Amino acid sequence: MLKVFSQNRILLLTLYIFPVLLLLWFLANFSVNVPYWDQWRLTPIFERVAEGNATFFDFFTVHGHHRILIPKLIITTLAFATKWNTQAEIICSVIFVIITFFAICKIAEIQFQNKNKNILHIANILVSLLLFSLVQHQNWLWGFTLFWFLTNLCLIIAIYFIYAFDNFSVKTKIFLAAISCFIGSFTLIQGLFSWFVLIPSIFWLEGKPKQKISRVTIWILLFILSCLIYSINYNPIREPKPFLFTEQPFLIINYFLAILGLPLVRISIPAILTGLILLSSFIFFTFYFLNKPWFNEVRSQKSDRGAVGLATYRSDFCNGDLSSAPKIFSLKRWGFRPNYFDKFTFVPAAIPWLTIGTFSLISGLSISVGRAEYGVENAMISSRYTTTSILLIISLIYLFGLFLQQHQKYLSIYKVFAVVMTGIIMVNSVYVVASVKSGFPYMESRKECLEIINYLEDSEFIEESQDSCLVLMNGKTWLVREGAEITAKLGWREFPQNLEFITETKQTYGYLDNPQTTEKTLIINRDETLSLGGWAIRPDRKKQPNLVLLSSGQNKSFFANSIVNLESNDIAKVLESKRYNKARWKVTFSAKSLPMGETVINAWVYNSDKQEFIKLNDEVKVRVEDS
Repeated sequence: MLKVFSQNRILLLTLYIFPVLLLLWFLANFSVNVPYWDQWRLTPIFERVAEGNATFFDFFTVHGHHRILIPKLIITTLAFATKWNTQAEIICSVIFVIITFFAICKIAEIQFQNKNKNILHIANILVSLLLFSLVQHQNWLWGFTLFWFLTNLCLIIAIYFIYAFDNFSVKTKIFLAAISCFIGSFTLIQGLFSWFVLIPSIFWLEGKPKQKISRVTIWILLFILSCLIYSINYNPIREPKPFLFTEQPFLIINYFLAILGLPLVRISIPAILTGLILLSSFIFFTFYFLNKPWFNEVRSQKSDRGAVGLATYRSDFCNGDLSSAPKIFSLKRWGFRPNYFDKFTFVPAAIPWLTIGTFSLISGLSISVGRAEYGVENAMISSRYTTTSILLIISLIYLFGLFLQQHQKYLSIYKVFAVVMTGIIMVNSVYVVASVKSGFPYMESRKECLEIINYLEDSEFIEESQDSCLVLMNGKTWLVREGAEITAKLGWREFPQNLEFITETKQTYGYLDNPQTTEKTLIINRDETLSLGGWAIRPDRKKQPNLVLLSSGQNKSFFANSIVNLESNDIAKVLESKRYNKARWKVTFSAKSLPMGETVINAWVYNSDKQEFIKLNDEVKVRVEDS
């Protein structure tokens, strides 16, 4: 018997932690330690901190539409502690979500009151699958977006303080919840919504009517204060469009529904329909539970006299029968019960989950107003928004579980729902892994590109082309160059100088074979483009090159690059190794990136182990003429 019990516990623990293990495997294989996009905007702050010139407003300044004060402080601290290893930010995100999960489980344990633990475990496992799901891959792989996870954490922790801290006074609960909301407010603009959605929870805390009103008033004043602080010198990067909803309501509605369905579906029309189903379900549960609220007993150190009667009231109450406690409802269903304040407090068990769901909906709507102009397809490729949308699904999972406590006949439906949800999440995970794996050469190329940044010319291709490895790090390449100088100055990264250019090797590293090289010189006008291609490998190691670099003439610098990720089954067959299945490359660039007159184009790969450039076989002769 003990052995069976132990096996069940091990199985349960495995189901709980499996999503975390899957996520850690994903991050270990696909995360890259290189700053990306908005992260480069933080380097001037790092420099000022190192020089002792940083001010509060360096952190308080608006970033996009948000005041990411807290994330800036966290990232800056991690940067100085780890020499700006961006994977530390990713680890921080994982820690935030682990804490979020534990807090949600604790809230659920209290609200479910140990009734039907099977439902509770099913719900918790589904929530674990969602919170750690790979569908959030953009946020998982980009440490800068830890603010999405931190915003969710601040809301959940505020709810946890209100509902799980039984031994704390009401004032202490409100104080701790307010601190959490304040942190969330200056993590993302969506954090401000946490003040609003928590008003019902503040109201339902035990106390007399006047106390309840005064608490809510103070809470609203704190909300207003946070908004006023937020508005100081608020200059967003783009002007908000408050009237877009009246101008293009269907565009915003479709975008909103697509975001809600995005954690489960990655195709626009099905995502919109899924979002509509989720929204409708939430509306149903909202009306259901607000019409049939639940009461939680206030824990008392007094004796258990009257416990039978108390249990009877609760049982009848859960079944919707209010006739057994007429005194409780003598001041109307939503009124106060002065005769029973010592035994009951009016706290519907669904309130925490309705709060979480409402927060998700409001956040999704705010995102839609700001991003809908880019179209629904933009939502489909923006997995960073799923972190907010997931909260709606989590709220529905627990609301459905509470619903089952009153309607056990639907338990089989819940189990089917759990299986379907698990299947969808796992299918999405397989899709995400395949998608990220195919794009991984682009991610890794950023690391290689940053290391050799001193050898990249200010050519039109390097500075402007979407295929430029420098542009892949940030469209404003001057930010990357400036940031690289700052990190080198701080001693966080080394950028090698005087690297050797190897023109002859015993082994073959690849060819520049498109166009087929001949002695004849290609003649192109300055306004025309030229396409080159070939294949590149590293025969001396398992890990293959991500970049091919192009130089002109005798220059020991590069005017263009190409990602090595095209199919090359012919190469793999000849060399008898599957590691060369994607060894081909191709690049198109403007002749403006080349000097006028006759020159020779060579292709190179970078050997980061020996810090040297190795030339590929063959070359292309070109003469650029003025158009």
